[in-house]
Amino acid sequence: MTQQLFLPSLLIPEIYHPVMNDKGYTAGLIEELGSEGFYRSFEICDGFDAEDRGRIRTAAQANGLVITQWLTFFIYRHNLDVSSLDSSLRLETVRRIKENLYLAAECGASNVAFIPGPDPGIERRKEGFEAFYESLCAICEEAASYNLTILVEPLDRDAHKKRLVGPTEDAVALLSRVRQQYLNAGIAFDTAHAALNGEDIEQAIALAGSCLEQIHFSNAILDKESEGYGDHHMPIGLPGFLTTGKIASILRAVGQQNDPEGKGVRIAMEVRSHEQSDIEQNAKSARTILEAAIQMAGKESA
Repeated sequence: MTQQLFLPSLLIPEIYHPVMNDKGYTAGLIEELGSEGFYRSFEICDGFDAEDRGRIRTAAQANGLVITQWLTFFIYRHNLDVSSLDSSLRLETVRRIKENLYLAAECGASNVAFIPGPDPGIERRKEGFEAFYESLCAICEEAASYNLTILVEPLDRDAHKKRLVGPTEDAVALLSRVRQQYLNAGIAFDTAHAALNGEDIEQAIALAGSCLEQIHFSNAILDKESEGYGDHHMPIGLPGFLTTGKIASILRAVGQQNDPEGKGVRIAMEVRSHEQSDIEQNAKSARTILEAAIQMAGKESA
């Protein structure tokens, strides 16, 4: 059995949230940090012009980096819903995402990730999953022409974000069905959402199995009586559930997964900077915690 290799990833839209849309910033960051060697993967938002797309692609190719483009902000910005029961909205969402695949490829991306739509309720949940399945198949088919993998981030269903997907068990069932036809589909796992779903994270990681492509280490307050209850991309540690030790425990669970292709799993800290003055300290803290957790887990990064 080949154990999983960790590929440290930098989630730019969160760590560098206040400046993520600034012209040239993301490209410059990837050029600078991509050559240093620690981060082997970078996660970006959308909306880059042709010059920045070219710079990101060149830096990725020169340094052997994995680029994942997130369309979460794109979906929120345009009020889209990939699992909508309104067929016109769902088809429009699929069309808009498919149009964006070319732009992602121009950034040198190998993955495009997005979130499911709102949970329609238990009475119509089956319809929602069928709609999401149809959307994913259409998007994966188009993505294959650009050598792109499509990633779905399961969110919490009942606690905060209240999305269709949902518990890891449901995500795996959906993605396994898609992968019967399209192998370029996977899960972008988020620790906060799994915890808010009441899941044991290490068990959820094992359940995700071969569908698991990457992990966001995101903290959350699980006390429903707390003012900060939910997923707010908060710092690691109390009063949230996620500590450096817990991250190491999760990494050990990941490392036990079979990885015959040796592709590894990308791991990133999801802690949002709210002010530009927060960025330097947040970036430093995120890297320090990730390095410490890897060391505690007794694993080597790529």
